[in-house]
Amino acid sequence: MKKKDNQLLRWKTRLSRGHMYSVVVTILAITLGFGMYQYKQKLNYKQFLQNQFQEAFYETATYVNNVDNNLAKVRLARKPPQCAPYFAELWKQASSAQENLGRMPYNHSAVSKTLKFLSQVSDYSYAMMHKSVEGKELTDKDWEKLDQIRNYARKLSFELNKVREEVDDGNRIAWGQIEKEGEKALEKAKEGTEGRHIVGSLTEVNKQFQDYPVLLYDGPFSDHIERMEPRMVRGKERITKEQGAEIVKNFLGNDQIQTVRLVGQTDTKQRHIIPVYTYEILLANQKEPTLAIDITQEGGLPIWMLNYTTRPSTDKEISLEDARKKAEDFLARNKYPDMKPSYYEKVDGVAVINFAPEQNNVIMYPDLIKVKVAMDQGEIIGFEARGYIMMHHKRNLPQIKLTEAEARQELSPNFTITKVNKAVIPLESKREVLCYEFKGRHEDSEFIIYINAESGKQEKILQLITTKNAVLTQ
Repeated sequence: MKKKDNQLLRWKTRLSRGHMYSVVVTILAITLGFGMYQYKQKLNYKQFLQNQFQEAFYETATYVNNVDNNLAKVRLARKPPQCAPYFAELWKQASSAQENLGRMPYNHSAVSKTLKFLSQVSDYSYAMMHKSVEGKELTDKDWEKLDQIRNYARKLSFELNKVREEVDDGNRIAWGQIEKEGEKALEKAKEGTEGRHIVGSLTEVNKQFQDYPVLLYDGPFSDHIERMEPRMVRGKERITKEQGAEIVKNFLGNDQIQTVRLVGQTDTKQRHIIPVYTYEILLANQKEPTLAIDITQEGGLPIWMLNYTTRPSTDKEISLEDARKKAEDFLARNKYPDMKPSYYEKVDGVAVINFAPEQNNVIMYPDLIKVKVAMDQGEIIGFEARGYIMMHHKRNLPQIKLTEAEARQELSPNFTITKVNKAVIPLESKREVLCYEFKGRHEDSEFIIYINAESGKQEKILQLITTKNAVLTQ
């Protein structure tokens, strides 16, 4: 009997050990699986950012090539009527290159100097375009400066194409490492100690732009633009990562969120770059993170948000009026007062609505906020407030010297007015002007004409493109 009891005890002991072993294995498997899941999500998010940076780089290289080509063409045109279209195209291409470059993590001196160059090319081209439109001949000094611009544009185009060739050969640019290491990445590449493919020939761009002049010409469109600072974060206290996470919860709605996780931050001493904390969000109704958001480190302001969930196709769709109302409610809930909707576009079941604030019944178009609304259920899935953070402030509006009736006299008698507003608009020179905004029709098309409320000058004409899915301007 005793022998049987000993056997039973040994059997129970082995069973107990086996049970514990199974429990431990199960726990380890769960932990490993969760770790792999988290790792996969991190890789997915990094891949998403990599693709965004890569696309921006390719667009930048293409636009810079176009700048180089148009500079060659304008040198052959010579006469003002012939030059004007090329300068207009130069202005457009340089601005587009600058915009795409701004989407990349350019907190090292190479790309920063390239950004400055493109800004000045854009502004100089705009000034020369107006000179040509007015029938004025370009001076020898103008042509000398254009030759100088082309010299640098050719070098920039050559070096960017070298980087593109490296990428095409399979050497992906490690944008995350560039953003994290900044100047160190350049030095490592220069010394040949680590990954030339990380920055490719951008080191050569840096060297080429060392002696680029601060000012291209004495005019209102040059170096002061580079000194612009984001108005909404100026002088604001730096928040902690934990405070940023709380701002995210309040912005999106605490009941909508399972977890908030910091996945990156911009630490840079580069002037006029907005440092942000980047968070990854697991929403309450999701099994994996599907939302990213940037919060400014100074002032704690949401600057960008995107829900990148793949939405199932459905025939259900709310109206554009309902989408606008949901966007307005979202802005009001997050304390963006007096926002007026303007233009919108609806693509693939998503509406993007532009809003501008009002001050004393004057629309402030430089301070735009874009809100993205899913048309199936009206969910807010995107937000972009860079223009608002850069430009928004209480303005000392100039005195209106023209009555509305006097401003109407500056319009064509063939233009039928349907609506009149007062608005502050930005010019391509980055200067702002107070205007009467006349909306109306000419023949079969709709237009908006802006008349300067101080001088009576016609500042801008925009054509409204209206379809069942969009109201845009060109």
